Amino acid sequence: MGRALKLRRPGMPGAPLLSARLAVARLGAARTAVLALLLVALIALGVFGVSFSRDDTSSASAVLAAVSGQRRSPVAEADPVDAHLLAFFATLGNRRQNDLHIKLLFDLAKQNGLTLRQGEYQYGYDNAARVATCQVVLPLKGNYDAIWHFVLEVLRTLPFAALQDINFKRDAIGDAAVSAQVRFTLYLRDVPARTP
Repeated sequence: MGRALKLRRPGMPGAPLLSARLAVARLGAARTAVLALLLVALIALGVFGVSFSRDDTSSASAVLAAVSGQRRSPVAEADPVDAHLLAFFATLGNRRQNDLHIKLLFDLAKQNGLTLRQGEYQYGYDNAARVATCQVVLPLKGNYDAIWHFVLEVLRTLPFAALQDINFKRDAIGDAAVSAQVRFTLYLRDVPARTP
């Protein structure tokens, strides 16, 4: 006659898998993925959590000191604001040597194959920071990559220089050369060594 259907009862071994499959189907793919990620995160935390829970602050600070190659002095740890301020003023360029800084800008432009005929610069003083400033505007012409290389090289060479803005203009779509106007601000000190 007819065939008998074999239905599994909840007490049978295959029932937990079927129940889990039905539960996953009811939750949807997104919720199931979130639950799976949470489960993986909990397992990873259980496996790797033991190494995170140890108190290795002394060895971590020793490793950090070895990597940085510096040892902090007790004075620097006592008042880091003053130490940072002194380091800032030590990094500033010397205003009396600004003609050398401007010449270096022209030399770097030439080394990068850029055309720089004439630049404009204007001196100022920042009362809040108590530093002299020199804004330098450089009209450049050359390859786009060479202009960016020049800008990055200036920032590496003169740590007291800040890129204020840069504007690009291409005369025609097919032109390889672009015109750019680059504005730097040089932060300078008036005397050879200045403290706050």
